[in-house]
Amino acid sequence: MLSKVIGQESAKRQLLAAFNHQRLAHAYLLAGEEGLGAEELAIEMAKFIMCARPDKTNSEPCQACSNCRKISAFQHPDVHYYFPVLKSTDNSEILSMLEDKSQELYFKVKIAGGSLHIGDQDNPEKNSIRGLLREIGLRSYEGNIKVFIVTFVEEMNQESANALLKILEEPPPNTLYFLTTGYLQTLLPTIVSRCQLVKLFKIKSEIIESALRIKNHVQIEESRIIAKLADGNYAAALQLLSGDFKNKRELMIGFLLGIVAARPSSIIEAVDTLLSENKKDKALVIDVLNIMATWFQDAFYVNNLRSHSELLETLVINHDKIDRVEKFTVNFPSANLDSAVNEIEKAVDLISRNVYLNLILINLGLNLRKIIFHPRN
Repeated sequence: MLSKVIGQESAKRQLLAAFNHQRLAHAYLLAGEEGLGAEELAIEMAKFIMCARPDKTNSEPCQACSNCRKISAFQHPDVHYYFPVLKSTDNSEILSMLEDKSQELYFKVKIAGGSLHIGDQDNPEKNSIRGLLREIGLRSYEGNIKVFIVTFVEEMNQESANALLKILEEPPPNTLYFLTTGYLQTLLPTIVSRCQLVKLFKIKSEIIESALRIKNHVQIEESRIIAKLADGNYAAALQLLSGDFKNKRELMIGFLLGIVAARPSSIIEAVDTLLSENKKDKALVIDVLNIMATWFQDAFYVNNLRSHSELLETLVINHDKIDRVEKFTVNFPSANLDSAVNEIEKAVDLISRNVYLNLILINLGLNLRKIIFHPRN
């Protein structure tokens, strides 16, 4: 059932039931945290609707007919995809991002700080609301339905939102709109009320794990760790995978060894190594810290669930490093593991808010050193 979209079975059933019973609404609002598959579901649903040879038994587009291939390549004349850009964004950059998404369905297509702007009145840009209005006014090339996928609608300004609302209030016949948002509560209530709401939820860890093994050919142990770190978000899992997960975990272990070394100054050396390795890439550093948080969580489980082997097996993330985790708990029996996780989460939050990276990591190292060596209260 729309198998290229990972999980989200409830959302799939809602859309497919409406289509199969010829009761499609004119507009759907796909709402869920970024990376759960809203844009991807809209694309795959458009394929199924347009497919020349759909597998109706399994609710799958054929992926091979002209319509499916054109939609996959973002070249179908009746399926239009809109996403946030800056006014200065060059058309070649837009095409390049769409090319990347045609290769990997879960590739995020969005310019940081961009929006779906209203567009020039006399000569509207293709990726704008006025560009959308122009496309609506044109006849369908295939003589059938026209589909408009509008992503990250929470990024629209007031003018764009009002123009979109007018479209939804008076939709031309044979047009279908898929809007996506990660922030449902920020949208105009009138936009929400003009759409059928489709909610997306976090994906079960075992579903992400299975997808990583089948679709991305990831080994069992690595897929299990990444799936748990992804916290129900398949796009986050792919991000971890593409960023060389094994290298990140080795960097984490190096940072941790620097924190517990005999010389406190080794923390500074460990931070320098981490930042030099990652060229101060904040996203990569956040991944390293999130992996570190799982290490302390695993140490907590090992400390407290030794007599519950089945539960321990379920909860531990770093299975392939369990000997090192156990050694850590033996060497540092007084470490306050809950506090360590809290400190890491605070550091991740500060990095996300663009606080000075070097200072955050040094402070984190010093705080973790105190937490690891300080007796429990």
